[in-house]
This record gives sequence, structure tokens and C-alpha cells, in this order.
Amino acid sequence: MRVFTIVILVVAGLAALIGLNSFYTVRQDFQAIVLQFGNPVVVRNPYDPETDEAGLFFKLPWEETVYLDRKNIGTSIADIEVFASDRQRLTVDAFVRWRITDPLQFYRRLRTEIRADEQIRQFTDAGIRNALAKVPVPEIVSGQRAQLMEEIKVAVNDSLQGTGIEVIDVRIRQADLPATIEDRVFEQMRTERDQEAQRIRSEGGEAARIIQAQADRDVTVTLAKAREEAQTIIGNGDAQANQIYADAYTKDEEFFRFQRALIACEESIQSGTEIVVAPENMDLCQVFIDQARAASSNR
Repeated sequence: MRVFTIVILVVAGLAALIGLNSFYTVRQDFQAIVLQFGNPVVVRNPYDPETDEAGLFFKLPWEETVYLDRKNIGTSIADIEVFASDRQRLTVDAFVRWRITDPLQFYRRLRTEIRADEQIRQFTDAGIRNALAKVPVPEIVSGQRAQLMEEIKVAVNDSLQGTGIEVIDVRIRQADLPATIEDRVFEQMRTERDQEAQRIRSEGGEAARIIQAQADRDVTVTLAKAREEAQTIIGNGDAQANQIYADAYTKDEEFFRFQRALIACEESIQSGTEIVVAPENMDLCQVFIDQARAASSNR
């Protein structure tokens, strides 16, 4: 009876152990490969933005499970010594974002994320050296890096073909000049920017002069046309006034002489004019009216 109890306990323990080794859990942020004697049997929750296979799964007790990250992974690469096209030396820090898109290829080629990190560092280092060797230091330091980083990303992805890895982004976080040449390079950049600013100012000044000259010409033409139109209007007005006076003269000669006498009086006596008259001739305009009547009677 005692032996039987021991056997039952051993069998129950083995059953529990087998049961515990027959189930495994895959989280949403991981993907899993089930191996049987080192060979992949099945992949759970592989990378696919539209698929979610996370959960509890069954496997045979002698099978093992390898978990791989399903999230984006970051790798920092510091102190890369490179030479630009102008033979100036730079110290570059970079950051790579990548993910495992094919877990089977990844496992067959690289096995672990540590090995993958080493490969990415090696290929990114080479890609940065090749890309930066094609451009001078000012284009790298001044922030013109978008095209360079895209070129590096394409080169690293080409090198990682067949590994199940996709490089999402490559960023040059910092590109420092050695202290011995930093001042000289920045002085060169400042000189180039000053020259560019001077060119822009010169072109702007020339454009301003052209616009000002055109505006002056337009003003001169406009004023000339306005004066010409004014003279025409004045001439037409004088002609109409003379015609009106002539018509009035033919209709009422006495009224016409009276009006002309008043106009002559108004035009003759200006502000500040000193006039000496006899007491009986205080009505100055009457003199002009009388002279007009006398001139008319003598005709």
C-alpha cells in the first residue's frame, strides 16, 4: 500500500510536470517559435499589424519555445569615426530603429537579438561611412541630413536581406568636428553664408531699383496724362464760358456789360491795394459800370 501511494504520487508529479511543459503563453508584444529538437515547427503571433494571435497555446512536452520581440527595437551606435568628401574627420553618433518581420528567417540566420544587434551595428557603420564620404562637412554639420539618412537606411536594409529584419529609420543624432578643425570649418560656413546673404541683398537691391524706376515712370506718365486731360477740360470750359458769354451778350447787352464791369472790378481790387477816392465815389464798382456804359454809348 505504501509503495502504491508513492507510485501514484510520482505519476501525478510527472503528469503535472508534463502538463506545465505542454502549455505556453504568447504576449501581444512578442512572437514565438516552437522548436522540436532544434527545428522550427510553428510560429505564433508573427509580425503583422492586422493580426493578433496572442494567447495560451499547447505544445508537446519535449518542444521548446523561443520568444522574439514584436515591437520596434532601437540600437544606438556611438563614436563612429568617418571622413567626409573634403577629407575632414567627424565623430558621428547614430540611432537605428528596426523590427523582426520574419521570425523564421531571423531565427535561421541570426538566432538571437544580440547577434542581430551586432549585425545592424556593423552594416550601419559601413553605410554611414560610405554615405558621408560623398559629401563635404558643411552639408553634414549644417543639418542637411535627410537625404543622407534615407540613403543609409536603404543600404542597411539591402545588407540585411534574408535576415527577417526591416530597418525602419536611421538617424544621425550628432556629427561633431574635432576641436582642431571645428573653428576653421565654422568660419568657412559663416563666410559662405555671408556671401550668400550679400548676393541675396544685391539681387533684392537691383529688383528694388527696377521697381522704383518703373513706379517713377508710371507716375510721370500718369501725371502727364492728367495734366493733358486737365488742359483739355480747362480749354473746353473756357470755350463753353466764352460761348455762354457770347450768347448772353446777344440776348441782353446791358446785362452783359454790367456783369463784365463787376468781374473787372473784382479782378482790379486785390487784398492790400491802396485806393484813394472822392467821397462821392465810395461805390468803387460803380466807376467800372459807368465806364462800361460810356464805352457802349460811344460805339
